[in-house]
Amino acid sequence: MVVSKDKQLSTAASDLRRHAEEQLHGKKAERHYPRTNEETQRIVHELEVHQIELEMQNAELRQAREELEKVLGKCTDLYDFAPISYFTLDREGVISAVNLAGASLLAVQRSLLIGRSFELFVAATEHAAFNDFLNTVLTSSIKNSCEVALLNERNQTVIVLVEAMATASGQEFRLNLIDITERRRAEDTLAVKRQELIELNGSLEVRIVQAVEELRQKDQMLILKDRQAVVGEMVNNIAHQWLQPLNTLGLVIQKLPLFYDTAEFNREFLEEYTGTSMELVRHMSRTVNDFNDFFRPDKKKHTFNINQVIARTLSLIGQSFQDQHISIAFDPEAGPMADGYPNEYAQVLLNILMNARDALVEHHVDGALISMHAFTDRGKSVVIISDNGGGIAEEIIDKLFEPYFTTKGPDKGTGIGLFMSKIIIERNMGGRLTVRNCGKGAEFRIEV
Repeated sequence: MVVSKDKQLSTAASDLRRHAEEQLHGKKAERHYPRTNEETQRIVHELEVHQIELEMQNAELRQAREELEKVLGKCTDLYDFAPISYFTLDREGVISAVNLAGASLLAVQRSLLIGRSFELFVAATEHAAFNDFLNTVLTSSIKNSCEVALLNERNQTVIVLVEAMATASGQEFRLNLIDITERRRAEDTLAVKRQELIELNGSLEVRIVQAVEELRQKDQMLILKDRQAVVGEMVNNIAHQWLQPLNTLGLVIQKLPLFYDTAEFNREFLEEYTGTSMELVRHMSRTVNDFNDFFRPDKKKHTFNINQVIARTLSLIGQSFQDQHISIAFDPEAGPMADGYPNEYAQVLLNILMNARDALVEHHVDGALISMHAFTDRGKSVVIISDNGGGIAEEIIDKLFEPYFTTKGPDKGTGIGLFMSKIIIERNMGGRLTVRNCGKGAEFRIEV
């Protein structure tokens, strides 16, 4: 490299001397030689000074040339070894310059790329779009960019981001290409995964809905099983509810023929006893309706009055409890409301009341009493049911809501009543059911 430069400098100096001698020969006829010795010395002095000036200028030029060559070498290295692919195209799209990264991108030796059309490496489906892009660059004074698919010499597709500007003369394009193939693949993979995730979320929602519905159906099955477990109790309650009205109705009917032939039998007498009979029939009909309502499953959640549900529940068991010498004291406050399933709520009340009854009967409690208090606390309805049956043993109180746990004999209890009551209140209605020993007995608290 150094020898070549010195040789070039030597050749340039020879050429310069030759041209100078030719010009000197042409001017010999015009020369005027000095006439005196002093004039000769002055001219020689000026020539020597001029020669030194020329030598100094020549040294400066050499130094500037060397510095320029160093900068050019650095620029060439930066161009050749840059990680970004650089191309220079003429107006026809023919490659006139390319760096090593560009040659590597197209998988072709750099020397073999010069003079070839860049369009040969553009994917066939993108020829028109790429030509439009170059035309835009040619008529624009700013940098333009686009993404294009290239097909290299190994028949591999490479996606590149192209940034291009036209030269000031408008005769060439300068392009830099950034390989974004991996980024595009990652974006495509991400899009596929995102779509799969959307589909998975959709299927999960369906499966969750199905699972919730299956769980709801299982809960309904257990609720029905629990209801069936107490159907004997309910039939007994119905018998108690009907026994006295039937006896009274029988006495009324027997009175009619006895008084038929007496002076007291008249229209007013008949209407009085007919009204009494119909009131007894309506009372028994209401009992049947309450019984049917209790076994009718709730389809949808709705807002209901807690006091009304408690009153309806007590109407089913009141007479039965009185026959067992158990008093029920109901202390309602105005307007406690709840969102949920009123029939299921009534079943919870029945389960708790019957457990309290069994405890009172088992311990032969004198003055057996069940107290019920309904009120609203911080926006929630609260029902507290307590008894004076002696409470629950501490070793089993934590097991009271476990499935199939019972302290009764196998022929007297299934062990699912309180378990289902907790599921109804906490899972189906989003509330809370707890129990504790308080005073002389147990206290159940229902919050919905």
